[in-house]
Amino acid sequence: MTLVEICVEDPAEIALARAGGAQRVEFCREVSCGGLTPSDEAVAAALEVAPAGGLQILVRTRPGDFIHSAEEIAAICADVERLHRLTENASVPVGFVVGVLRKDLTIHEDAAARMREAAGERPLTFHRAFDQVPDISSSLETLIRLGYDRVLTTGGHPSVAQYDVLSRMVSQVGEELIILGSGGLRAHNVARAITAAGLSEVHMRAPGHEGRGTDQQLVAEIMSQVRQATALRG
Repeated sequence: MTLVEICVEDPAEIALARAGGAQRVEFCREVSCGGLTPSDEAVAAALEVAPAGGLQILVRTRPGDFIHSAEEIAAICADVERLHRLTENASVPVGFVVGVLRKDLTIHEDAAARMREAAGERPLTFHRAFDQVPDISSSLETLIRLGYDRVLTTGGHPSVAQYDVLSRMVSQVGEELIILGSGGLRAHNVARAITAAGLSEVHMRAPGHEGRGTDQQLVAEIMSQVRQATALRG
């Protein structure tokens, strides 16, 4: 079955996502700006309620672009190393979500390699900074070479999943990298995204009243659609 990752901002939302059936969550704060690193205390609390599929922790030091200074890169690596130690005895899988670009919007390979080293054996995702790269195909090969486990992407669009591009990405990487599809996915269109793009993992929010928080029933509806789409794929 296609894995569903729900983006959440606090432990209470994690519990709701898990109750709705989500297999994994991405945990951050300040989702309105694209997400920032949660506090150590919040991460510790999150581990108590995380679903069996695990917790992916976004490590991002500031809002804005993804062109980071040497000092910011060092801070991201230090945060990953600290959170790695903090979650050493977690009962569920814990991974990290990072990303950094050069001024020409290509992947900053040296920095990305340092982040891979900081994450150690943990799963590592390159976040949606990827959707700004000028050459998707070569950038996928870069992530494979650097040992990343997955990439969170719409297929290059600022906000909307591009099913045809995602499908080509899935075909290109095979088993070497997971394409974690995103971009406005909800219960009404997640099945189409899975079937059209061949996605094994999808990422989305399930916002509640006025677009805030996480709605358990919406998560359950998403899971129902994903189960149907997975059944259709055989």
